[in-house]
Order: sequence, then structure tokens, then C-alpha cells
Amino acid sequence: MSAAGPGFKEDSTVRNRHCLSAAVFVLGLLVSATSTAEKSKRATAKADAWLGRDASELLMQLRVDGDRVRIAEIEETGETSYTWSTWNSAYTEKVVTGVDRQMIGMTPGGQGVAAAPVFSETVYTEDVYHPPTHRCDITFYADMEGIIRRWEYAGSACRTDVVKPKK
Repeated sequence: MSAAGPGFKEDSTVRNRHCLSAAVFVLGLLVSATSTAEKSKRATAKADAWLGRDASELLMQLRVDGDRVRIAEIEETGETSYTWSTWNSAYTEKVVTGVDRQMIGMTPGGQGVAAAPVFSETVYTEDVYHPPTHRCDITFYADMEGIIRRWEYAGSACRTDVVKPKK
């Protein structure tokens, strides 16, 4: 008898799906490590477009709701840093862990129609929680006059999450 219940049979497609998910996860980690190590030309070009602009433009053009931006004064340099963070939301996924299929009877046959088996199927699922995942942090640094002089970013999705200024 299985822990999932009497007559429980693990579905091989479920096992294969878990193996495939693990492989995709490991591949994603490798790609993420590579893309984080090398700065994205696309993100760099978009961040560079902010250089020389007034920092007030950042606050007017980029989203500031929902704790998206952190502003800090850096006393040692006299700069102000503006950091935006992007995240994938947490979610819960219902994963099929097995199927129990049992024959519970037969349909009546007759008048040229053969009797057919009647099955009862129980699907076992498990809720899998996926925590929020970091996408990108971009920090712009403005000098004492409020002009953006430099930037830095880190994260696996900066290529798409860093935005350039509107004209």
C-alpha cells in the first residue's frame, strides 16, 4: 500500500515532468549566472541614456508606487541614489503527484452492445509554493546638482527591466 492511498500508482508522466522541471531549473541557473556575469548591452545602452539627465525625470517617468523605488542620500560623496527593484510574484502551483484508477463495475450489456468497464479515478495533487524571485535592481546616482552621473545594475532580467528615458 502506498502513502498516497490504496491502489495508488505513480504516473510515469508525473515522474518525467519532475525530472524535466529539475533540468530546466538547473539550465536556468546556468543561463542566469552567465547573463549576470556579463552586462547586457541592451540594458547598458538604456541605462547610459539617463546619464546627464535630471534625476527628477527618473521619478516622473519610472514607476514609484508599491515600494518600487528606494532613495538614499550618500553623505560621503554627496550623491543621491535611486534604486528600482523588479521581482516575479510568488505563486502556488497545483502539481499532480499520482492517479489511482480502479474498475468499480460494468455497464449492462445487451441487444448487441457489449458490457463495458466503469472506472473511478482519483487524482492526487500537491500545492507547490514558488517564492518571489528577483529580476533586477538598477541604481542611478545623481550628483549634488541632481544630475545623473552613473548607474549600476544586477539581476538576471535587467536586459528587459531597465528602461530608457522617454524623449
